[in-house]
Amino acid sequence: MEEIKVVIADDDPSSRTLLAQFTLLMPNYIIAGEAASGNELLELVMKEKPEIVLLDIQMPDLNGVEAAKACKMMAPSLHIIFTTGHEEYAVEAFNLSAVDYLVKPIERTRFFTALEKARKSIEAAKAIESRAAKKEWKRLAIRSNQTFVYLPVEEILFIEKEGRKSVIHTIDERFETHEPLQELEERIPDYFYKTHRSYLVNLKKIVRIEALGETYSAHFANSEKTVYISKLKINEVHRLMGT
Repeated sequence: MEEIKVVIADDDPSSRTLLAQFTLLMPNYIIAGEAASGNELLELVMKEKPEIVLLDIQMPDLNGVEAAKACKMMAPSLHIIFTTGHEEYAVEAFNLSAVDYLVKPIERTRFFTALEKARKSIEAAKAIESRAAKKEWKRLAIRSNQTFVYLPVEEILFIEKEGRKSVIHTIDERFETHEPLQELEERIPDYFYKTHRSYLVNLKKIVRIEALGETYSAHFANSEKTVYISKLKINEVHRLMGT
């Protein structure tokens, strides 16, 4: 998992120290900076671009709620966890889509829960961005022998693992590359599905599936090429093709 940058904003040095200690007890979190006021926080968010802010409500300059609004305008994807000695701001905090609201004195276990809630939200958002990016890609760039080939994704029927190579099949051609199947999977849209340990198949191109002993074979329009679908994957293939 990638490291997650955390900024701590609290006018009390002892509170900042405690929050930093708690944060560093968790793997893959780093402290990107500390702020003692709302204005200092805004500067840190612009400079460090953290994923999470631990934000006290009562601070000089801008209070925590005002600072959160300003931060969200600069960085809409920022995840804010409020830390405060008062409960009366909870509703306003959650109206700002805060991840959590921790009342001091903060228990370590409760803090860990809030931090992990933010992490899961960050990972979910990145997964959505990744899927959206893959759907926008129109071509798959590969190196085949000494040539760079740019294949329109829509023309690919399937990608097959063949020894240490991956073979990309279109209706009329095949292109060999030394790129692993797993790496290619990360660079193509979600309508490609691993029907078998050796195949990544463009589900949009399948026109017929036939039972073949203990496995299944998928067929494509205007092509004699076929691929295997394992018995363990056939129900998921049917589900995906029906959506």
